[in-house]
Amino acid sequence: MILKTVRAGVIALAGASMLAFAAPAIAGDTTREGFVFPADGSMKIVVFRPDVSVGSQKAGGIVEPNADWTETARTNIKAKLIERAAALNASLEFVDELEGENAEVLTEYRALFEAVSASIFTHVTVGDSLATKQKLVYDPKLPGARPKKVNQLDWTLGPGTAKLREATGADYAMFVFTNDAYGDAGRKAAQAAGMLGCLIGVCVMVPSGIHVGYAGLVDLKTGDVVWFNTDLAMGGDPREVEGADKRVGQLLEGFPLRDGFGPAEKAK
Repeated sequence: MILKTVRAGVIALAGASMLAFAAPAIAGDTTREGFVFPADGSMKIVVFRPDVSVGSQKAGGIVEPNADWTETARTNIKAKLIERAAALNASLEFVDELEGENAEVLTEYRALFEAVSASIFTHVTVGDSLATKQKLVYDPKLPGARPKKVNQLDWTLGPGTAKLREATGADYAMFVFTNDAYGDAGRKAAQAAGMLGCLIGVCVMVPSGIHVGYAGLVDLKTGDVVWFNTDLAMGGDPREVEGADKRVGQLLEGFPLRDGFGPAEKAK
């Protein structure tokens, strides 16, 4: 119940943001200040079952989940994540679920990460800054100039994530979330009608479809979120193999690879 409630809040936030920021699309990746992987590559990353949802958006905007689409998309996204694992130069282990008490712990931290992600999106990606999450940056080229306030990735899930470390033997955990809603015939008709209204000076913008996703990396020793990437206009149809490849490429943009390797988006 907690997970469903948080997910609904994230999707609602994304939908509202798409209306408020129709152009340009909101996207971006950020890394915790000072974070680097061990130089010798001695780290293990556990990738939990991607949280994927695909459905159809009705004329009134209500999204109806589609189990077959969702399962196909989840399978494709997981397969493409596995394909790209070698390019990340780390030991990645894909875990669908845990057992017993550990399963409950994972469910709790999935929900907590989604809640934290909504906060990161609001206060870092969108830029609704929090004074406690900013730092002053001085430009050495402009002595005497006022420092610039810069948002920081300064969120944590708390030290309780050590339970996931014990259960998996991993140093870091990657969480992946995507949500897609494809406009049905009624929704597309409403969108067309809204656009036609512009011809008589009464524009009613009716967005058709929702395509939002994020990926994040958590240090299981501390619970700190060390990397986060999101996009409110994800490309690629994850129901198709090629579309899932594009989607995973976007999700991993900016991933903090070990020294000697290029940006994740270039690692094919």
